[in-house]
Amino acid sequence: IFLGFNGVQQYVTSFFSEAGIIEIGFHSLILIYLFFLLASPLAAFFVSKYGGKKSMLIASVFYFLFIVSLLSKNPYLIYCTSIFLGIAASLLWTGQNSFLIRASKEKSYGKNSGFFNSFQSFGSAVGVILLGFLISKFLFNLSFLFFSFFPLIGFLLLINLKELERKEKVSNKLRLIRKAIFNLTILRLASIYFSVQFIFGLVIGIIPIEIKNTLGTYFIGILSSFFYIFPVLFSYYFGKLSDIVGRKKMIICSLILIIIGLCLLSFSNKGFFLISGIVLLALNSAIMRPAATAFIGDISNKINLEFITAFFWMIQTVGVVSALLVSQLFISEIRIIYLISIFFVILSLIVVRPLFRLKTKEIKERLSKEIS
Repeated sequence: IFLGFNGVQQYVTSFFSEAGIIEIGFHSLILIYLFFLLASPLAAFFVSKYGGKKSMLIASVFYFLFIVSLLSKNPYLIYCTSIFLGIAASLLWTGQNSFLIRASKEKSYGKNSGFFNSFQSFGSAVGVILLGFLISKFLFNLSFLFFSFFPLIGFLLLINLKELERKEKVSNKLRLIRKAIFNLTILRLASIYFSVQFIFGLVIGIIPIEIKNTLGTYFIGILSSFFYIFPVLFSYYFGKLSDIVGRKKMIICSLILIIIGLCLLSFSNKGFFLISGIVLLALNSAIMRPAATAFIGDISNKINLEFITAFFWMIQTVGVVSALLVSQLFISEIRIIYLISIFFVILSLIVVRPLFRLKTKEIKERLSKEIS
């Protein structure tokens, strides 16, 4: 699925920029992540009731429809499919996270999350590089059409996935959603997911434009692929390492790495600093993604897993939407965007520090009492 979608997503702003309607690209991305945000509580309800497999199957179809709609350059059609894709994404990722944690043993959350992230990133890396090559040969429209079929292949592969049995029963799902949303402990932990996805918003919004302005369009695919190649190479290692040294240490190291990378990107008009910043943020994605997914398994139980997962995805989406909005507002003042990003990451470190002094087991016990 993401061989097709992430390849296209990385070129959305460039595609519409070339057509002289760059605002459609930004508005489309904002709508996707906005409706991802709004639909996440309902996704928790759906996945909890129907399971991860059905959720992922339904979602995959809308990734195909979105890519095809881009060819029309019709803003109303694109905005419509963007909305449906946002809803579908909430089903896909809540279903995927839930399925992975339920299918894993507790001691291998990090290893399995790293394994998944490596292959998901491999597909994305191939997509970004291959689409960049195709665009240079056949332009955007034919290349996007070809890539629209990859989510359908993903749909066919998911059909053979075996749905996991669920022994526990949740009588009042809406009550659990409400508890997850308004829980102070979860809100503090969610600041990590917000700040990390805020950076991802820059990756798909501002950084491709920065690469284009500093080094040229040709380098968008090459440098953007780092955000997928690095997780392919290192996610399994860092995920497995997080099982050994602990998720909290890995998350703190990751946040510090983000700050350094953003400081370098503040001088992105120089090729060396631009490339160095991208390398550090790409390496961070290989550390944070498996650790963040596994951390949800560490602090949740079988009753509240889907609801905590959905809320964290909701907060992550707030981060992406915020980054896209900030990028559009300060498009002419790139350094301000990076300073705002650094502020959010530092704030996250401050907010979670008291919680991270507790043992992970203590955090889980607290959430088991508060969200049950």
